[in-house]
Amino acid sequence: MDRKVHRISERHMSTPRRAFIMSSIEQYLSLAINITVVAAMARLLTPDAIGHAVTGIGIGAIALSLREFVTPEFLIQRPQIEEKDLRTSFTMLFVLTVLITVGILIISNEIAQFYDSPELPLFLFLIMMSAFADVVSQPIVATLRRNMAFGVLAKIRSAALLVSASSTILLGFLGFGYISYAWATLAGAITLAGLSAFVSPHSLVLICRPSLESWRTVAAFGRFKGASQAVDRIYETVPQLILGKIISMSSVGLYNRANTLCGIPDRIVMSAFYAMAFPALAASVRGGGNIKKAYLNTLSYLSGLYWPGVLLIALTATPIVDLILGPQWGDAILLVRLLSLAAVFWFAVVVTNPLLLALGHNRDAFLSGFLCRCLALVLLCGASTYGITAMAASQFISLPAQMLISLYFARKHLGFTFAELMAAILPSVVVTFFSLMGPLAFLAFNGWNLQMNFLHFGLMLLTAAAGWLPGVIVANHPFLTEIRLILRTLSNAAPWLRRHFPALRA
Repeated sequence: MDRKVHRISERHMSTPRRAFIMSSIEQYLSLAINITVVAAMARLLTPDAIGHAVTGIGIGAIALSLREFVTPEFLIQRPQIEEKDLRTSFTMLFVLTVLITVGILIISNEIAQFYDSPELPLFLFLIMMSAFADVVSQPIVATLRRNMAFGVLAKIRSAALLVSASSTILLGFLGFGYISYAWATLAGAITLAGLSAFVSPHSLVLICRPSLESWRTVAAFGRFKGASQAVDRIYETVPQLILGKIISMSSVGLYNRANTLCGIPDRIVMSAFYAMAFPALAASVRGGGNIKKAYLNTLSYLSGLYWPGVLLIALTATPIVDLILGPQWGDAILLVRLLSLAAVFWFAVVVTNPLLLALGHNRDAFLSGFLCRCLALVLLCGASTYGITAMAASQFISLPAQMLISLYFARKHLGFTFAELMAAILPSVVVTFFSLMGPLAFLAFNGWNLQMNFLHFGLMLLTAAAGWLPGVIVANHPFLTEIRLILRTLSNAAPWLRRHFPALRA
């Protein structure tokens, strides 16, 4: 292992708290950029055009999910990364990308005819070209994640996202239509590959030298990870692909954008956690930490932030759709409400997969995801034949079932009791109640009229934020530890905070 790797590991190896903060910063910036793109393109393109883009991206995602069978993420679990591991990772990823690209290009014309989308072959070609840039960046990103160098990752991924986002909006403005998304994906992938090579702790010449020495290690890790990822992508995209053929491309655009809006709390809270969860939990396992306590604390943290967020989205769906998407997307309002309410059950699902991977139970990680996704896929595909509202409503069956399956697999390996689970999440119920008291009181005063202007929307957000902190204090929520830490840090520069916040002192 060269000295550069050691220096990066020493500099960036940090606590889960710091990892979460760095991941959060990246996710918040990413969220702001993506919302800007969604808002701009919703005004430049029709729901039908967005539907075509979603279809092309979905087909590409399903095909490229097969690369997870040789995912470089096996590097995160390795006690030490050897040269042969990096070279094997690149080689197998490159070879599989070539095979997938050839297969997609052969059938791209038939896919275009099936969806009556003449520009789809070009769209898919550009997506496949971006996948070759990913072959360079993925092993490097996995190495940086293993070293928990989330600051470096945040910088390079944010830069690549800025390139992709600005390209999307510029090309959309210039009249490229939905192909703008494919060109922008290629630009972002090339940018990330270049920046990854620049910050890589390993020589790019070394990484790109062909080798298959560690193929057994790659295969052992990737067989379940790949199958799980393929099932995830099928679950996410196939119902919308069916919807695009049976109903219309406009319905695909509406459902996808509704999913995007109700997923804002998910992007703020869950994605930041997921980005650092596997490396942090894997480090905890290697260090002999209390994984059960870490898991239950994670559920408590996530639910305390996530539940108020998704329920507030449901209450304020009208101004959110009007603000971000514009008036031509009014049909998405009901979908946003339904999807946000059902998302309450999602908090436990996102934690299980990184937990099981960190514990080395790849088979159970696959089984958990497979059962969850197969059940959801059957429900969504069946509902898609009845339209987008039925698809949204089916989540009230799908997500609770996925939550129960995930908790079963987590309990199987951690042995927590029902009482311990309730003790972990009940404080979040109190926090959610306090957070929604203000918005519900405002709606009651307004005659329960969910149509509101932007001033009323701002007041709803302020009252929710004002209720969250008292809820944390009353419930003695674990998040109070983080607030105290922040106040202690600030008090070094402003001692008067200790006098004004006695309830939050350690």
